[in-house]
Amino acid sequence: MYSQPAAELKRLTEAGAIIKIARGYYAAVPIGKQGGAWLPSMEDLTAGMASAVYGPGSGALWGLSAARVHGAVPRAIAAGYALGPAQHRPVTLLARSGRVMFRKRDPERLDLDFLDTELGPGLVTSVAQTVIDLSSRAFNDDADPRTEAVRNLMRAVDADELADLAVRVRGQAALDRARKLVAHAE
Repeated sequence: MYSQPAAELKRLTEAGAIIKIARGYYAAVPIGKQGGAWLPSMEDLTAGMASAVYGPGSGALWGLSAARVHGAVPRAIAAGYALGPAQHRPVTLLARSGRVMFRKRDPERLDLDFLDTELGPGLVTSVAQTVIDLSSRAFNDDADPRTEAVRNLMRAVDADELADLAVRVRGQAALDRARKLVAHAE
């Protein structure tokens, strides 16, 4: 416990032991990476924010952040998408340009995978869950980043697993949109 936490946080930041992620959020710099220009990826930052906001094991990456983790979106995006059991306001990042958006969803009802990040363990929606999530709204056009992500993820997911999940999470309409998107591209 510190009598003056702001002064101690400033000292640790200047020493390179921590970085200021956003107003009120800090991350410890891994041993061996201190003193350099270390910065975690947007997805690692988002997973860390989800754990900080919701508690370990209660928040997860979803949407385009999950698609990035699964390798379906090759270029970085300046937004992070996290979900958890309560709504939280968006957080503007200071360590890099971008924002983390939060969505209220019950993680217990979703298909989640474990995620190892530079900021510690986290959770991410599975490939199948990410397809359903990204397809939950109609696609705007081929420039919509969800379009590329869903096409790439559909190649990597088991069709039976995806169909079973769609029934379990009431995502049949989203699955139909994903299938049409892929069929249209062929």
